[in-house]
Amino acid sequence: MHKTLFCALLLACAGAAHASIIESFDDVAGLAAKGFILRNASTPAGTNAFFQGNSRVFSAYDGASNAYLGANYDSAAAGGSIDDWLISPEFSTASRGTISFYARAGADPGYVDSFQFGLSTGGTGAADFVLGALTAAPTGDWTRYTLDFAGTGIAGSVGRFAIRYTGPSDSANYIGIDSLSVQLPEPSAIALLGLGLAGVGASRRRAKRV
Repeated sequence: MHKTLFCALLLACAGAAHASIIESFDDVAGLAAKGFILRNASTPAGTNAFFQGNSRVFSAYDGASNAYLGANYDSAAAGGSIDDWLISPEFSTASRGTISFYARAGADPGYVDSFQFGLSTGGTGAADFVLGALTAAPTGDWTRYTLDFAGTGIAGSVGRFAIRYTGPSDSANYIGIDSLSVQLPEPSAIALLGLGLAGVGASRRRAKRV
């Protein structure tokens, strides 16, 4: 019975998790008003940076066919180096949480579209972020990527999440980013779990005295 109660509490707390940020990229032009930062630090800079997805290349993971964030080799001039950044608004890292998004690349053969993602403690400069290894975006279908920020050094403060599209422009093609979410547990759910575990422990102690 105690095990059943414990599992029920875990399920209740999992169900109470909420998304601090959910971005479907249905309006890339409106991202700045939501606190996102789009930055093209490519050298030399090309003719564009992140833009509204092009459904003629491929459709979004979810929603309208162009409802995703796109970028391509034109972020940098020919022979240059791409350095495009998507930086999220600040969010609380007081409790454990996870970040997820979907990515894919254009299917033209012979090209590689690489990206990194990681966290800062609220700063927006390139040096403020601790980024993971370069990842080649898959060309076959949308692929989900996740990051648990517990133990990353930013827990207990505030943070920002960034995705960096980078690599030589001459070997790049086209990349899409979709369905970004930052999942944080409700404080009330964490408190409920603590109370539930305390109740289970008290019940066990009473059973031992019988």
